[in-house]
Amino acid sequence: MNKWNIAAKVAGTITAGMVLYNAHDVGKKHSEEKVKEKTAARLTKLYVRSRRMEDLSETTSKLKDWYFKTNADWNFPDKINAITGYFSGAFKQMTSDVVPAILATGALLSKKMAKVFSIGLLLYGIKYLLFDVIDIGRPNRLKGE
Repeated sequence: MNKWNIAAKVAGTITAGMVLYNAHDVGKKHSEEKVKEKTAARLTKLYVRSRRMEDLSETTSKLKDWYFKTNADWNFPDKINAITGYFSGAFKQMTSDVVPAILATGALLSKKMAKVFSIGLLLYGIKYLLFDVIDIGRPNRLKGE
């Protein structure tokens, strides 16, 4: 292997790791957010139903309280929402990072074009640093221009 192929493999490995880490991190955050939103909506509906009384019966009130507490402790919907939230967040981030993912895959798997993909990764990294990190070339909307 020559120096370019080694550099391309290293750059591809680092970029692939960063893309996967970002997808995993966003997936976790989206999962937590979705669980909170869905639980709040589910418990709100259950609570409103448990407070609505057609009569003044103490038995009905206790049964409604028991029904609400039982459903509030039931965490199966939260697990489903956590799984679907994780995958939707991770895939959303992966689609956002599709260009570096393709360049990293090409740098890792290609034998003849590894140099081209590594140059593409370098150019994408420069663009990312300038436009997304340093924020050069974007209008400043805070000035009121």
